[in-house]
Amino acid sequence: MAKWIPVKLEKLYTNVQESILSKGGAAIENCYSNEMGGFTAFPGLKSFSTLSGNAPTYLHEWRGDLVAVTSGRFYRISQDGTAGDVTKVPIAGDGRVVFDRTEDELIAAAGGQIIRFAGGQTEVLSETAPLSTHAGFIDGYVVAIERDSGRFYHSGAGAYREWDPIDVFSAEGKPDNLNSLLITPFRELILTGLDSIEQFERLPSGDTPFFRRWAVGEGVLAPYTLIAADNGMFAVNRDKEFVRMSGQTSGAASDDIGQSLESIDNWDGAWAARANMVGQKFIFLQMPKATNEYGTEGITFLYDYRNRRWYSLFGWDESAGIPSRWPGWSYYTLWGRHFVGGNGQVWELDKNARTNVGARRRILGRTAHIGMSSPFRVDDVRLIVKRGVAGHDSENPIIRLRAKRDNQTWTRWKEKTLGRIGSNQQELRFGPMGDCDTIQFEWEITQGAEVEISSLDFLATGLER
Repeated sequence: MAKWIPVKLEKLYTNVQESILSKGGAAIENCYSNEMGGFTAFPGLKSFSTLSGNAPTYLHEWRGDLVAVTSGRFYRISQDGTAGDVTKVPIAGDGRVVFDRTEDELIAAAGGQIIRFAGGQTEVLSETAPLSTHAGFIDGYVVAIERDSGRFYHSGAGAYREWDPIDVFSAEGKPDNLNSLLITPFRELILTGLDSIEQFERLPSGDTPFFRRWAVGEGVLAPYTLIAADNGMFAVNRDKEFVRMSGQTSGAASDDIGQSLESIDNWDGAWAARANMVGQKFIFLQMPKATNEYGTEGITFLYDYRNRRWYSLFGWDESAGIPSRWPGWSYYTLWGRHFVGGNGQVWELDKNARTNVGARRRILGRTAHIGMSSPFRVDDVRLIVKRGVAGHDSENPIIRLRAKRDNQTWTRWKEKTLGRIGSNQQELRFGPMGDCDTIQFEWEITQGAEVEISSLDFLATGLER
């Protein structure tokens, strides 16, 4: 007797070879699992503000305006996207731009001199402050790690432009150079190296403003992946694990994609950012220089830290016809909106945007190899989708599905239209897929459309051997 077999897709597993994967999803691209067990397309990108040049853009805020830094220049951007160049002294350095705020100014570091912005034009914070990749503000002090050393310096109390060479501390837990600094929401000063993490806190009295509270021997491999989220911290450690840290303990959050992280061939510029949006709690984790499974540059993961699920984000290389790096370089939220730094541009994430700033956004899912206790025949495959919404002047978007029997070759694609504005749910039937011991499905949507995949199942009839 034939029966419908539901296919569970909600979790991505890349820690085993796809050929032996028997549960979850082998690929989940540009979509995420919703509370109903289906899939929702990740928001697309639309243009917000065009700046200058083609360099990566980094974002923060200043007194109700968005601040963007690209090609070393600072821009102050209003809610309508109007940008004003406020650069007097450009920021220098070969790193990402790291920001923080004091009571009266925005500070930024990228490996050169620390820059301040207090509402007029940018200036050097202090000629006596160290060259630094990371600077932060805590309890009346600006602190900065000294580049290529194990030391960090601090300003005078409340005097952020005054730096004395004797106001220096050494992070001595391990003899490694400091590579990152983080001020947590709990006013903890976290300093990391490749082989160590140390926490310093403010002393309420005395000549020394900071003291080391603890140190652990787990270091940080990718400095710009160190972020505060979920009442703790996350970072890529020296073992190439994405870990959640709380106090002196840590646990791997990346077990499901462990092999993918281990195979990263270039960690330069890797970054992470917390993004609570569309009712979900996400973390972006991007390795922009790494080679992805399609042979192009850039790997971007999306981590749902509430449900401990991973997804992939990709852009599209139109000339080669294959996925490429998801085009964002940074993320920031302001005015209840969500912004992404592009190449000399600022974009906005919008759930109603069905492309990435006009470029194709392919949505794809690929299952594990699904088997039963005996051979079976696939009599039909059924997808339940929220009907696609396309513009009245655009083509009807289509969804394509194909199958791989017994881990051999893929069948040809079978296509169904998603339709225009219409009914909320639509049942799509793709017909029989043949006899097998195991079967794997892959579906994709390449045209701009709002879509939610509610469920996927197949009608199977058991066969005798």
